[in-house]
Amino acid sequence: MITETGGGWIWFFSEEKCDYEIIGKYLFFCDDKNKLIKIAENEITNYHFHEAKVPEYLKEGLKEYVLCLYYKDNSRNNELKKRNEEEYKVKFRNWKTDEATLKGQYSKEFLSKLSKSDRNWYTKEK
Repeated sequence: MITETGGGWIWFFSEEKCDYEIIGKYLFFCDDKNKLIKIAENEITNYHFHEAKVPEYLKEGLKEYVLCLYYKDNSRNNELKKRNEEEYKVKFRNWKTDEATLKGQYSKEFLSKLSKSDRNWYTKEK
């Protein structure tokens, strides 16, 4: 596995070539960044995911880190939900497309915890 940092994120990449187009991600939330890092490493090493990221630090107002586990579609949602219930035991928020992220579509729960300037930045279409 390859680990890199940049843009406020810790990135994880499989050494195995990715043979699909990534268009979204599964989202996991936890107050323990290291737990999310272990999930990313496990999913990439043992379950053939190819890319993930966790923030290096929390934005002001937030109490949980997010793990973005990238994939081509939502076809692995049930598998991840089950593994989370049995093994990881963190908040699992299913699938989100990169298009939704670029359009500034975030949950009200997340946005309510941000400062006004951060909220404006996140909801602005990229």
